[in-house]
Amino acid sequence: MPQGKWFRIGYGIIVVLLIAYLASKVDFVFDPIGKVLAALFVPLLISGMFYYLFRPFVRLLSLKLPKTLAILLVYIGAIGICYLFFWMIWPPIRNQSINLMDNFPQIVDSVRKWLESVQQHEWLKEIGQKDALSTQNLTDKLTGSLDELLNSVVGSVRSIFNLIMNFFFLLGLVPFMIYYLLSEGDKFPGLILRMLPDRYHHEASGALKEIDASIGSFILSKVLTSLLIGVLTFIGYLLIDMPYPLLLGLIAAITNFIPYIGPLIAFIPTAVVALTVSPMTVLLVGIVLVVSNQIEANLIGPRIIGKQMNVHPFTVMLLVIGASSIIGAFGMIIVVPVYAIIKIIATRVYAFRKLNRIPQKDPLAEVAERK
Repeated sequence: MPQGKWFRIGYGIIVVLLIAYLASKVDFVFDPIGKVLAALFVPLLISGMFYYLFRPFVRLLSLKLPKTLAILLVYIGAIGICYLFFWMIWPPIRNQSINLMDNFPQIVDSVRKWLESVQQHEWLKEIGQKDALSTQNLTDKLTGSLDELLNSVVGSVRSIFNLIMNFFFLLGLVPFMIYYLLSEGDKFPGLILRMLPDRYHHEASGALKEIDASIGSFILSKVLTSLLIGVLTFIGYLLIDMPYPLLLGLIAAITNFIPYIGPLIAFIPTAVVALTVSPMTVLLVGIVLVVSNQIEANLIGPRIIGKQMNVHPFTVMLLVIGASSIIGAFGMIIVVPVYAIIKIIATRVYAFRKLNRIPQKDPLAEVAERK
């Protein structure tokens, strides 16, 4: 039987596919496990995110205080921030959301009138006569797209409602998980290393430290830069008298979690709203988003982020586009850190195998050496 490198890779692929096929035949065994993992996924994800957000502050306070007291102070600070958000920021966001939903028909009508005025231009009259580019056709397509966007918003609201329904479950579970991670998290690498043979400890320890630093820097930097983008766009929208400035600034902050494509996603609904004011407002919205992202990317972002993820921008764009078609918006957010983790593990495994590869000697050469 051939023993070459590519044959061994082929054998491995065949074995993996065979295991997957056999597993699909006994899915009744794995369904309960999948349901348990799905139930634990959201609490674990939320706990992990807040663990990396709180850990720098806990470590800083632990230099002067006991760790338990440091965690308690961080919890009190987080509760205070949540209270300020729901007291000062959430009411106007809620009111602006209600007003936007009430004015949705007027927004569609304003966009339709703008399209009609554009197609009255002499350069575009001949184009507008074509059925595919007629005002009615474009308006119908735009209305359909806006309806889909509205349905997506309604679906998101329903998802948030379902999340609120599970709020008490998460409220009772997540804080304890975060506390356990903050107090015992430093012991996890040791637990993983005990499961591995001693000769893998050095590379595995380096990989775990690199993964920890990458995930921590990604989460902390994304949260801070998204807050910054939200504030900058909110100020910019106020300066240009944009309707719903706080709500649209929140959209810019949320979409900033999606690398590179996020600002474009934020621009689309904002531009539609800006058309209700004037076409010049659309241009001003674009300027606000470009300036805000340039300030974040060139002046403040590098001081916060650095280059810990070490992923090429073109690779990031391909990953985001691919993940959006498979998993959706959630995949667009998590695909970069997941890729970075896989890249770190693959690089470490390859380096370890290359370093520890012992060339096989020719048996005749060994006999000659003994003589």
